[in-house]
Amino acid sequence: MPGCTPPCVEIQEGWTTRQKWNYVKNLYMPSYDIDSNGNYVDPRDAGDVARISSEAKYDGMYNTDLAAWQARILGGHNEPFERFLQWQYQIGTTMYGNLPQHKKHDHVGHCWMPCPYSTDSSAERSVTMLGFSVGTKVDHGIYYMKTQARGSVWGYECTFDSCPYYIGENIRYFYV
Repeated sequence: MPGCTPPCVEIQEGWTTRQKWNYVKNLYMPSYDIDSNGNYVDPRDAGDVARISSEAKYDGMYNTDLAAWQARILGGHNEPFERFLQWQYQIGTTMYGNLPQHKKHDHVGHCWMPCPYSTDSSAERSVTMLGFSVGTKVDHGIYYMKTQARGSVWGYECTFDSCPYYIGENIRYFYV
């Protein structure tokens, strides 16, 4: 889809909320097998204890995200489920389209891109960006990641001087 924010969310007509969730979740956390119809696929035997545990965890994540979206709907908001999910996984908050006013106008970097080492970044977002869970996070305050080039590569660079990555590696965290 031209002009969309990568990864592009393209929902099929008639998909259930579960199929939409499966699809968007897989775009941002591709550790689950999803078929072309947005359905969860697990090749393990239906009685396999590990499969049953994985499905229970997966169902719990779905129910949490669905409840957050439904609470927004009951509160008078009307964003589509897939757009709400994209915001949540990409921006790291369930408050769709709603960043605090001071963070919109008084920040360093882009206020929609928290560093994975920041307390503003969810555990899932940190795992998505880094490939592992961050043990100790630090409040970055008004500092967010900014668009930056390193040679011919464009990405996002953390602007916070007390970021654990910057302190430990003596180079700013850079995400492509």
